[in-house]
Amino acid sequence: MRKVFTGFVVFSLIFYCYMAFRLLIFRSPAMFAQALESIGLPRNNLSYNLVPLKTIAGYIMALADGSMNRYIPMQNIVGNLLAFMPMGFFLPFFNKKMAELKKFAITVSGLIILVELIQFILRVGSLDVDDFILNLFGALIGFSICTHRPVSYLLRLRAY
Repeated sequence: MRKVFTGFVVFSLIFYCYMAFRLLIFRSPAMFAQALESIGLPRNNLSYNLVPLKTIAGYIMALADGSMNRYIPMQNIVGNLLAFMPMGFFLPFFNKKMAELKKFAITVSGLIILVELIQFILRVGSLDVDDFILNLFGALIGFSICTHRPVSYLLRLRAY
């Protein structure tokens, strides 16, 4: 039973990584070509936000005054929360050191920064501190759910 469950989790991790890579880096087939072409371009087209909560506040203001379709901010906020939520399960499942909040938060922060930098360099997204905040918060939600006593008891069939 343990091997079957671990096999299922490994398959789920591979599928998650594929989908995350596809959604975060290469959203469409044309984006791959665009990303490769963009590496040699001058850096005047790069989009970034280093002001915490600026994008989130902008979305909230746009929702409040009706100047933006509700789908766009909700997709961005909820999507960024959900994007790294599975890491709250996968990292502690495969590495018991990741069951410690501090180590988990540092590792996930590094992964999120790596993804943000890749998006920035390949110009398939923007470098946005708000994305980092939402991704980290989502990962911590996933971590808290999976390390919560009743859930962690059910998941005792860990890979380690």
